[in-house]
Amino acid sequence: MRPYFHNVIHIEGMDLAGKTTAASSLKKQYGASVRRNSLVVENKIYTLADTMRRTTQAGANVLGHLYVASLARDLELLYPPYGPTIQDSTILLRSTAFYRVLGDSDFVDILASMVGTHPRFGVSLVLTASIDARLERLEMRRRLNPEEIAADDLAVERNPEEFLAMESALIEDATRWFGAHVIDTSDLEPSEVVAQVTHYVTKLDL
Repeated sequence: MRPYFHNVIHIEGMDLAGKTTAASSLKKQYGASVRRNSLVVENKIYTLADTMRRTTQAGANVLGHLYVASLARDLELLYPPYGPTIQDSTILLRSTAFYRVLGDSDFVDILASMVGTHPRFGVSLVLTASIDARLERLEMRRRLNPEEIAADDLAVERNPEEFLAMESALIEDATRWFGAHVIDTSDLEPSEVVAQVTHYVTKLDL
């Protein structure tokens, strides 16, 4: 039986969907701790994998093995978090979406086989937005906070078709494996995004 972490708010979403804004607001509102991608506080395999991805020190095949090992290590070290916790994305969903679009069924199958021991969360949400909305947000970030632009943020501009394909795969798996609610933030102000997210979170006993 999959473990159930009732006090965890799980938020997924591709870049520029409003996930960071929502997570920051929830962190302040509930005094929550935040775990990003990895399910545990310290996973050295994940740290290595993410560093190599960001610095392009390895190709997709090597990274695939590292992320599979990262998730396996997460599940080995897994423990229920103490107090309200925000799970900002998961290795499982992000990696599976990437390798689905890449067409690598071997990694997809390995990752999917680990769902049976992966925790469920008190609430799971996926934030999405149109390409146009994301490009507007990217341009605003360029003007106001250019130092905050990461390489991942540029994917929506450089390869929107692949970006949308990954998002579609992520939403499909998140709803199937976690019963996630999908929130389209395209026409929402940041405060409205927070309000919609909070609507689901208030149903938890945090």
